[in-house]
Amino acid sequence: LIRFDRDLVLEGGYTFAGYEPVDCPIVVRVNEYDDTGHLTRFTGGWTYHFTAAETGETVDVLVIASYFTDQGHKVCLAAIPEAFLPTWNKFVNECTRLFSALEPLPKVRIIGGRSDSFEPNVAWDDIVLPANIKDTLLSDVQSFFDKGISIYQRLKLKPFRKLLLAGVPGTGKTMLCSALAKWAIERDYLVIYVSSADYSGAAFWKIEEALQIAADSKLPALILLEELDAFVREEEQKALVLNVLDGAEARENDFGTLLIATTNYPEAIDERILKRPGRLDRVFIIPETRDHESAEKMLRHYMGAMWQDEHRVVVKDLVGYPGAFIREVAIHAMTQAAYNDLDAVPLDLLLQSLEHLLDQITARDDFLSRHRNNGFGFVIMAKS
Repeated sequence: LIRFDRDLVLEGGYTFAGYEPVDCPIVVRVNEYDDTGHLTRFTGGWTYHFTAAETGETVDVLVIASYFTDQGHKVCLAAIPEAFLPTWNKFVNECTRLFSALEPLPKVRIIGGRSDSFEPNVAWDDIVLPANIKDTLLSDVQSFFDKGISIYQRLKLKPFRKLLLAGVPGTGKTMLCSALAKWAIERDYLVIYVSSADYSGAAFWKIEEALQIAADSKLPALILLEELDAFVREEEQKALVLNVLDGAEARENDFGTLLIATTNYPEAIDERILKRPGRLDRVFIIPETRDHESAEKMLRHYMGAMWQDEHRVVVKDLVGYPGAFIREVAIHAMTQAAYNDLDAVPLDLLLQSLEHLLDQITARDDFLSRHRNNGFGFVIMAKS
């Protein structure tokens, strides 16, 4: 009610003119507040006022709400002139939309996670990727919100775009999502993260709720869906996801909804999703480091002020590895330097860090190879 647009014209030319409590000895007035001290719901007797814009005629609706269980369930009654029912219905529908809608905040809203939000702290400049991939991805996202929505509407399509970031674990897909979330929040967009971390796992209702919130909020919306492959493993749920990606089950958002999904295992995603145009509008392959320049740039980034020119010696051995590996080489070396009260990271310490991590990879591969020969199969699941 606080957020209700008093200039919104309802059926019959009426606008909502406010509400006030009335004395009602039968129904107890109770206010509910959230943890920030804001009023969320109330019970008791109330009069809702509506005014006809052209004639100035007023209509009052008596509303009585009361708890009827200890669990907080309520019953609401409204005394409405029969001719006023269309106006009241539109008013209630807008209240329902506002109740589920979210306003832009400097946080990413989480659906299905162990917490309700987080603040993205990765800046776009912190992303170390080949320029053609990085620039093309941001251009695609920016173009959709700036110009693409009107094109979709002109073609009588829902302004709903879907991108997939695919690559082996550790290439930086999660960092890309965080950086794009920060970019969108700075523009007052609504950003929603669909998580599979709670007890219900990769449940379809989470995607559905994210799309509903985006549509109800009437804001440009960015939805982040990591590990898409987890949501399409079961055949029944796969059909539901297919309908959403087709747009058939996606909620309408006139301000545009962009869904960015990620996967470490594109081969696990049905070809009906990957190769059918319109279900995924574009697939970006996020690669491991491919050349010395990219590897050195990434190592410099993670070493920060501890970087020294002599560190270039290890760069040739970093090519072909994902960013998470290079990050760990740097972090392990800097941690050891701090442990030994060193003000800098000497080259031999960085080389030791690299050798230590390579030995770990070799040991893991040997372990898996021996157990596969014994008839056991392992699948290594890692989050980028």
